[in-house]
Amino acid sequence: MSSLVQLRSDRPGPAVTCASGAPLELVDRSARRVRYLRVSLTDRCNYRCTYCMPEQAPDYGPRAELLRLEEVEQVVAAFARGGVERVRLTGGEPTLRRGLVELVARLSQLPTRDGRLEVVMTTNGERLEGLAQPLAAAGLHAVTVSLDSLDPARFAAITRRGHLDRVLAGIEAARAAGFASVKLNTVAVRGFNDDELSAIAEYAWARDVVPRFIELMPMSGGELFVPGTLMPAAEVRAAIAQGLDGALRPVDGGTARGAGPATYHAVVGGRWAGRVLGTIGAMTENFCAGCNRLRISATGQLHGCLAHDDAGDLRAALRGAALRGEDGQPALDRVVRTVLGTKRDGHGFQPDGTGGPRKAMISIGG
Repeated sequence: MSSLVQLRSDRPGPAVTCASGAPLELVDRSARRVRYLRVSLTDRCNYRCTYCMPEQAPDYGPRAELLRLEEVEQVVAAFARGGVERVRLTGGEPTLRRGLVELVARLSQLPTRDGRLEVVMTTNGERLEGLAQPLAAAGLHAVTVSLDSLDPARFAAITRRGHLDRVLAGIEAARAAGFASVKLNTVAVRGFNDDELSAIAEYAWARDVVPRFIELMPMSGGELFVPGTLMPAAEVRAAIAQGLDGALRPVDGGTARGAGPATYHAVVGGRWAGRVLGTIGAMTENFCAGCNRLRISATGQLHGCLAHDDAGDLRAALRGAALRGEDGQPALDRVVRTVLGTKRDGHGFQPDGTGGPRKAMISIGG
């Protein structure tokens, strides 16, 4: 595959110049530099989380429509040459994808501009107990596990078919595997798990794991969004501080740290002094201005934003007979150029559940 070339914005602003055929400078029309790529390996999942997908599984397309693993590697390698430093493997549930360990081994060896690609993964943890050690040996840098409740009945209710004991065993296996970091993601839902957020934080801290709490988002056209259940990030932090009978202070001024959108706060005083938790407040603490991400669906659709449905078809570019268009540029470059040139300045999420995309969370991996 030809290396990515310069993508110019169709909107006035700074443009990056480089010779034709040189790696792409991944800068969008708002001068946001893309360093982080999220890649869904499958749109299938062994859970049916209530905020992620309907009770009845969607009509999955033919498996032939999924990107082949060699195509995933091909695309990720191109983005790594263009400036991406971290790739997160998601789903659906990525551990369901056959060949996952081998893919991690190959991706973790890809060169970036400053070293090797950092490969991380988000999982529901159901199959992690048996996969943690092989994935770590293959080069997986870090893992994030979804955990919305420590109560078995609640956990079964929100996942519709999950097994809390398997997830907890997976978390322990991840700790033992020696990943650079293990994190927990909890979707905070008013009236469901708002009374155990501090307990989840303490569970994580006791295991040297970083807990993160995420606001509900109105995906699927708002179909799965229940009005009144949104718990703002500030309220999440207040509830946790109250549960700890302590206080939280912003880390790094409360700005996002690392590759993702989370902001972090540290505990002041008490048993957990210095421990850190993250919050991801897409609804109430908008982080669009600093967005550094692109997303690729399991079928090879390149999304500039989680909150919008427009996308570019990388799969067609990879498999199409015409490798170059009339402008002489590789097909893959043209797709990426279009997506970067139209990447939105912000989302339209509204607290009443409107303003979201038609796509379901499961189709894009969060």
